[in-house]
Amino acid sequence: MKLPLYLRVLLLLTLVGCGWLFWQDTPDSPDRAPPPVVAKPLEPQPEPTPAPPVATVDLFPAQTWAPPPPPRPVDTSPPKPPPLPFTVSAQWRYENQSKIIVLSGNGKQYTLCNRCSVVGRIVPGKMLDANYRLDSLTDTAVVLTYMPLKHVSTLRLDKH
Repeated sequence: MKLPLYLRVLLLLTLVGCGWLFWQDTPDSPDRAPPPVVAKPLEPQPEPTPAPPVATVDLFPAQTWAPPPPPRPVDTSPPKPPPLPFTVSAQWRYENQSKIIVLSGNGKQYTLCNRCSVVGRIVPGKMLDANYRLDSLTDTAVVLTYMPLKHVSTLRLDKH
């Protein structure tokens, strides 16, 4: 088998380089040994402070082929007012005048009438408390409006 000239030259250079490295890699002679080093005693080192915990990143988190759960439906219904906090405590008529009604709720009592001379009365159009307005007062019903939501509620009197 005949090798081309360039391969023979590369093979020769490789052999020469390996031989040169072989002859250069000899152990040091004792006369060229480094002088011995005298070690001084070690001083006690302060205890190292523990390193703060390193946050680890999970490179391979658990995965699944299951589809993600569907998003929760958003409640788009209008807000509902709280239940009516008032109950009828008393109702009466005095000498063929309009009906007078006493409601109790929220720890207070409210006297409602259309036209009367009772001290502290509430007539239609006035507020019972911060949230409820008396809209109308008839012989059979009291109509109240929950002002934050403008929701009208009717309190029936014929049941009481």
